[in-house]
Amino acid sequence: MKDILRFLREARIVYLLFTSLIVLGVIFGAFEIIDQTLLKDTPQNTMQWLYFSRGVLSALVLMIWAAWTVYNYREYYEDQLEATKLRYSDIIEHSADAIISLNNDGTVISWNHGAEEMLGWHRDDIIGESIETIVPDKLLELKELEYIDSGMRYQGYIQNFETERLTKSGEKKLVNLTESFVRNEEDEVVGRSLILRDLTDVKMREEQIQQSERLATVGHMAAGVAHEVGNPLTAISSLVQVCQRKTEDEFIQDQLKKVREHIQRINKIVRELVDFSRPSSMQTEHVQINDIINSAVGLLKHDARCRDVAFELHLADNLPMIPCVPDQIHQVLVNLLLNAVDAMKDVADPRIVVSTERLKNTVKLTVSDVGKGIKEEHQSRIFEPFFTTKDVGRGTGLGLSVSHGIINKMDGSIRAESEYGEGTTFIIKLPIKK
Repeated sequence: MKDILRFLREARIVYLLFTSLIVLGVIFGAFEIIDQTLLKDTPQNTMQWLYFSRGVLSALVLMIWAAWTVYNYREYYEDQLEATKLRYSDIIEHSADAIISLNNDGTVISWNHGAEEMLGWHRDDIIGESIETIVPDKLLELKELEYIDSGMRYQGYIQNFETERLTKSGEKKLVNLTESFVRNEEDEVVGRSLILRDLTDVKMREEQIQQSERLATVGHMAAGVAHEVGNPLTAISSLVQVCQRKTEDEFIQDQLKKVREHIQRINKIVRELVDFSRPSSMQTEHVQINDIINSAVGLLKHDARCRDVAFELHLADNLPMIPCVPDQIHQVLVNLLLNAVDAMKDVADPRIVVSTERLKNTVKLTVSDVGKGIKEEHQSRIFEPFFTTKDVGRGTGLGLSVSHGIINKMDGSIRAESEYGEGTTFIIKLPIKK
């Protein structure tokens, strides 16, 4: 009954009946006018033939009218249907999310442009392949697809399921998966549709927010710690100097010297805490980043720790001027270079490569070393305050935190790429502003 009503509604049956009545009224009205004016004395046999002709003509005209109307509306609805298909196809094709269709065997039967961009496979390469192609082996071993199947059977869909999928290059991408059944007109399941949303940028933003919150907390704490530690430290240092002047004993002099070295180390930590917590009041200038790099490298070449280190500079010509506080960028570069030197203390041929290049709206700066690299479990923590993998006494864990804060204040970004045992590359991107 519903199908019949839907057909009558789509076929515009009310419109057909109304227009058909008009056609009949015109034919019969015209015939009556002719009958009353021109055919009054016409024989009965002739009139019967005319009435029969009127019926045949009316039926023929109604049939032609109905056929013409149905044909035109059929063309109209076909055009509407095609336009709707194209519109939805265009929406699906140009969605930023990966939209994938599978048949009941789990074989890929459609693959939109968003999936090409996100996962790297061209549709001609992946259509006809199993969905397992993009699922990491570890998740296959954990029977994730079976788990999804059970969820689908239970509620008919899976929504906002965080998982990983493989790109063509083998890289794992964190994605949000929504999956649902595709049914035909008989309500039979003929496949599934998958929507994958890339969570990489979202997770990075969440981590940046958490990082900023941690830095803000430490910043509030740092000023108080620096004040409380700095005053008694000055008094202790003065007392040690008095003791050194009062004694001639070499052993005591040696011990007091060690005490002063530790006091200097604490002073260094206090100064870094103050720098970390204090907002910069230095004047921003438009500078050439290559000049700052040359200055920082030139300074470190005279450091005893860098005596055996080879510095390679690959600096792009004609870079635009960058608005920044020169001393702060100098500080960031020195931190990165000294970290690279420390990471290569056991390397036979230590080498640091510094390069610059212009991208669309940014200047990219990279600092690479051939040191021991950063362990995977440490990579997410390297910008945390006080986190360090150096030996006790060799680092405070504030250098990268301070550098991270400086670059963030410039609306830039800093990140590290590293494989343990194969060196580390720090990548800084600074916006070009006029």
